[in-house]
Amino acid sequence: MKGYLFDTHVHTKESSSCGRVAAADIVSRYKNLGYDGIIITDHVHAHQFKKHGSTYEEQAKKYLEGYKAAKAFEDENFHVIQGMEIRFLENDNDYLLYGFDEDFIFSDDFAHYETLEDFRPVVEKNGLILFQAHPFRCNMTVIDQSLLDGVEVYNGHGDHNSSNDIAYKWAQKYSHRMLSGSDFHGNDTMEPGGVYFEEHVKTSKDVAEALRAGKYSLKIFTE
Repeated sequence: MKGYLFDTHVHTKESSSCGRVAAADIVSRYKNLGYDGIIITDHVHAHQFKKHGSTYEEQAKKYLEGYKAAKAFEDENFHVIQGMEIRFLENDNDYLLYGFDEDFIFSDDFAHYETLEDFRPVVEKNGLILFQAHPFRCNMTVIDQSLLDGVEVYNGHGDHNSSNDIAYKWAQKYSHRMLSGSDFHGNDTMEPGGVYFEEHVKTSKDVAEALRAGKYSLKIFTE
């Protein structure tokens, strides 16, 4: 057995304006595909959050809606875990973040951090792990690689050319941890991504620890 298959990059209609599928249907989809769980990574950035409400608390609660809606359909054989795709004001780069609980989003205004460098102490202080999502998609900016814990080398969003081959070679060059995810919004034109965890992770902290320790393998996209 290869391990427990999780998609690490999933967006819901409830919390991401670009999402086209409701959380309940997403869970059903992944169960039917044979996954052991999913990580909900709805967007956290200024442009998205201004659509969520007039105060940060309202915006943060809206961000949690998709995760909570999916979590309601969790069972002993399928786990729904919280993550986020965060963007900073400096550019259009996106980063996948794992290792936190629901209260974390209310501990600061994470939608308005200026730079990744400003945010990096938050990662260190809270024991989080951060991967750059689709680093070679159009309009992405090459940044200081020491600020990253890893790179998404396969992004399955069929509406974008994420240059996964370049991302993979880039990760090899810098000896980065590698990540695979579908970037699911409702598009099924590419093979779904994910990773096989050696243990059946149940929380975002479990995910961060497994990724940090290398206790996972990438899903093979031709299987």
